[in-house]
Amino acid sequence: MTMSKRTILVFILSLFLASWSIQSAAIAVVGDLESGAAAPWLIVIMFMPGLWALGYLALFNRAAFRRIRFWPGNPVWLVLAGLLPAALALVTLGLVRMLGWGEGTFFAFDGSGVDVLRGPWQLGPGEQGWLYFSANVALTALLFAAMNGVVAVGEEFGWRGVLQDHVIDRFGLHAGIVLLGLVWAFWHLPSILAGYNYPETPVLGGFVLFPVALVANSYVLAWLTLRARSFWPAVLFHGSVNGIFAGVTEDIAPAAGVVQLQIDLLILALQIVLGLAAALTLPRRTGQAAAVAADRSV
Repeated sequence: MTMSKRTILVFILSLFLASWSIQSAAIAVVGDLESGAAAPWLIVIMFMPGLWALGYLALFNRAAFRRIRFWPGNPVWLVLAGLLPAALALVTLGLVRMLGWGEGTFFAFDGSGVDVLRGPWQLGPGEQGWLYFSANVALTALLFAAMNGVVAVGEEFGWRGVLQDHVIDRFGLHAGIVLLGLVWAFWHLPSILAGYNYPETPVLGGFVLFPVALVANSYVLAWLTLRARSFWPAVLFHGSVNGIFAGVTEDIAPAAGVVQLQIDLLILALQIVLGLAAALTLPRRTGQAAAVAADRSV
């Protein structure tokens, strides 16, 4: 059964109230959400969408469980989901270096390959040819995608596992994806305003940069999950973003005269390009959605 618009609104508002309360408590108790002391709080917060979705399904709409495909499906989509953020991170680093905006400390590049200087790269440090380096990054990306996915599943079961199909059925493909991206972004709002992700521009980050980025990412995740007919690619994509993408991009030190906002805007531009590519190649309708189109609303 598809959620009614009223049910979707109640679901979102109640989730915001609960999640914002926990985020506010974490900020009051810990202060710096980037610190290790904040980790238990962040884990609880990340599981809120999934717990809310489970509660809704168990209490009000058990029939909707059949819409969720728990089997991960074709592994191609899982691998692609884990690798896309890694590719985006390396493109970001390459453009930042080319523009003279900054430099990272993980790699030293030359025409023949890469000198891996430090970091958790699974095939080790040292001078590497491009093929070996690519394998090193890919293996590391997939490993951290899986590791971080243990926590990211708390969000993605709620967002892509449950809510995505309902908002698409109720509002249409593009409006539903945009709505979900905005919900996903503003669900983070207290943390962003406290300096998480955008410590130098929290207000701009919370109300402009992060919402635009997550609408773009919402299209990418819809592209992956609608094709896979499974929410698991979203889990690995999210895990990879929180792993290798965050690690590489946050390692970039801006050059003299360059502000962090310039790099943030470059990252946002790349996310928009990827989101537009996903939007232009979305499937018209999923098998899941077609199968339940005649269901009554709850």
